[in-house]
Amino acid sequence: MMEPVMCPFCGGSELIEEEESEMETDEEYWVIYHWRCQDCGEGFEKIIARPLSESFEEMEDDEGPLWS
Repeated sequence: MMEPVMCPFCGGSELIEEEESEMETDEEYWVIYHWRCQDCGEGFEKIIARPLSESFEEMEDDEGPLWS
């Protein structure tokens, strides 16, 4: 997983990764990475969504996550 290099709100680089969460729907498995900026205090997420048919190894190798 590629880590963010800056906060999307203020551009700061002092980021803390918080505990990740997971969610499963009928068709997809989501891993949600939570980040908090120490410069401005805002939080943001990095979400990786994959079809349930993909293996765990394929999810780990992907470098195309979505930002919210």
